[in-house]
Amino acid sequence: MVDKDRIEPAWFALCDVDQLGEQAIYHTELLGSELVVWRAEDGTVNVWENRCPHRGVRLSLGHHRGEGLQCQYHGWQFNSGSGACRFVPAHPDAAAPPVAVKTWPVEVRYGFVWTCLAPLGEAPPFTPIEELETDAAFNAPIDGQHVRLRTVAIHAPSETVQHALAEYCFDPVRFDPWQATECVAFDVAPNAVMIEQLDDAAHRVVFLVQPARVGRTYLHGVALGPLAVTERLSVQRHHQQRLNVLRDALEQQSTNLQSLSADGFANRQPLSEPQTSSPAQPVILQRSLSKPVSASGSLSDKHSSAGHDAADRAFDVHLSRSRRTVKVPAGVTVLQTLRNHGIDVPSSCEQGVCGTCRTRVIEGTPLHRDDFLTPQEWAAGDCMMVCVSRAATETLTLDL
Repeated sequence: MVDKDRIEPAWFALCDVDQLGEQAIYHTELLGSELVVWRAEDGTVNVWENRCPHRGVRLSLGHHRGEGLQCQYHGWQFNSGSGACRFVPAHPDAAAPPVAVKTWPVEVRYGFVWTCLAPLGEAPPFTPIEELETDAAFNAPIDGQHVRLRTVAIHAPSETVQHALAEYCFDPVRFDPWQATECVAFDVAPNAVMIEQLDDAAHRVVFLVQPARVGRTYLHGVALGPLAVTERLSVQRHHQQRLNVLRDALEQQSTNLQSLSADGFANRQPLSEPQTSSPAQPVILQRSLSKPVSASGSLSDKHSSAGHDAADRAFDVHLSRSRRTVKVPAGVTVLQTLRNHGIDVPSSCEQGVCGTCRTRVIEGTPLHRDDFLTPQEWAAGDCMMVCVSRAATETLTLDL
């Protein structure tokens, strides 16, 4: 657990605002705290502790009720803004109890939702990031020209990720994932790094670092322009390939480090994780470009260990509460199969990152493909992300 009392309060980007469409409920983490992010019908964006004050169930598993969230367990509802309880189904005629969800301050800037883990009224003022305010070279608002990149989850400390960005490079002209021009990196805020191409400063990208918990980081990105509409998809794919390389290199390094520690050799080699007494050396990533990465992203060791054969075959899913059985075809997600049969499961990112579609597994062994659950949760096998994970056994029984 991160000791938040020893960290100076600061603002962190949590998610792209586009994740909050269609009554979405977004689950994320910051400095060891689980958070739920959602937007009410009146447009108010809320960042709450992801915990119902009644019995502690995650609110991200609940339901969007327009101007409030409803806990899935006992149906308690909580108001947008204040987080105060407004209705208890078991006592419909009684006044709501004087309890409230813990809320955090919110800023919506540059297409992202930001928060600071400080009590309301005690958070420092939000410091604008000049590079995201206005494109000085073209004297035009950034919002009309930038491309927000898909958030990448990396199993590495946030300090290590931020230092590794010093070696990030890209080629915005040819969009060739195996070629890159010279780039320079510099901090533009405590948790923001800009990468600028040396021979053409018009092409830049800003990365926003979100320290989720110990050993886990979310990396958000904004590619700056000017970018024509026809260029944006190519730019986005190009950066996603680069970010896949960054993620895989850092996670492989982390795996190697754990192996060294287990063998008792941890003190024989320098660690790439920064120490408080001296800055760390950046991770060299260029060697990782020796084999292609698909546009949709390569699988890390964590994902590939379960094998690909099981991921491609069909299997049955028994639904314990509705007493139904559905067949999940090869190449179709559990989430989509459930939708095709009229079964609604809350979801948001649908890429195994946010945790919104987390579902309890009663019987069977899931084949995990997500970037949200911890290794311990993977090993336990009692829950899964139905948006990406599949079955390692012939059948699964889910709590649906």
